[in-house]
Amino acid sequence: MSEIKVNSIKGVAASSAAISINNTDGTCTANITSVNGGQLSNRNLLINGDMQISQRNGTSSVAVVNNSFTVDRWQAVNDAGSSKFSVQQVTDAPVGFYNSLKMTSTSAYTIPSNEVYGIGQKIEGLNTNWLEFGSSDAKTITISFFVKSSLTGTFGGSVLNSDMTRGFPWTYTISSADTWERKTVTVSGSPDGTWSTNNGTGIRVHWSMGANANRSGTAGQWSTAQYTFHPTGATNVVSTNGATLQITGCQVEEGSVATDFEHRSYAQELASCQRYYHELDATNWFNLIEKGSTYRRLRYEFPVTMRATPTVSNAAGTNNGSNGSPSGTQHGSTKKITFHWDSPGLVYLNTAEFSAEL
Repeated sequence: MSEIKVNSIKGVAASSAAISINNTDGTCTANITSVNGGQLSNRNLLINGDMQISQRNGTSSVAVVNNSFTVDRWQAVNDAGSSKFSVQQVTDAPVGFYNSLKMTSTSAYTIPSNEVYGIGQKIEGLNTNWLEFGSSDAKTITISFFVKSSLTGTFGGSVLNSDMTRGFPWTYTISSADTWERKTVTVSGSPDGTWSTNNGTGIRVHWSMGANANRSGTAGQWSTAQYTFHPTGATNVVSTNGATLQITGCQVEEGSVATDFEHRSYAQELASCQRYYHELDATNWFNLIEKGSTYRRLRYEFPVTMRATPTVSNAAGTNNGSNGSPSGTQHGSTKKITFHWDSPGLVYLNTAEFSAEL
């Protein structure tokens, strides 16, 4: 008979025993629950929190403008007319991770009124509606992440709703320069405000690179002032030329306790990203599906159902044996789209970008 040696059992107060043993046949039954009382898998509301997917830019450094995307699902806020920081996927990461997102200030910038800088993610309302934000039943969430900076001191971020009329600024402290540290922040659920419960922006989580005072607020509480992106008194990274801020292992989950980062497979993470953006490159060729005397049509089916009917850009291919973009698109949906050529000859599609980002 096989034996299992148990060195210790840690128990917590519960209505039923955590582990029970049948005295007749020796079988053992465990009552397993998560630390926060939520699900054991799919805890992390963020997509690509370990920064491993970078469809648009690969490992290139990009000078970001407002609302531009960096690694997948991570969107920049840059309110100036020109970029004030660059973003790059790098392989400098803490133990247990391979990639991080590195932000570098490109000047010693004094932030004027109404400007905000940073990086963050808009989480779809279909994935957050069960948190009950905007009601008395709103659930607490915990943000955890690894951070490394060339600066030390108090830094911050914010949780906001879709129209940014509710904001919860939060702070964390970096004790040692150029050293990976893990941080956790607990955010009480918002009892009021408007929070999307559909395929729009449900919750927005922002890591700040700086903001003017009129875009800042008191840390640790909900504000009704619009655009509260930054905790009052926190470090403005963009105000120091060459200053860096790196993050990875970013997780947002229900409850007041931070669990270990939920690693998901590359394939699963990529598919989650492709709901919002994906692209074809020169290795993708698709054959004709419909033809007439003056036209050709090609239908492309998306690898996953997209959040909304996507915007198509940079579509190019072959028209009558020479390079040429399609005349347009038709019959677009969240599942497929048709490309149209005003030509009766041979056509192929080999490059295109599809975006249904929030």
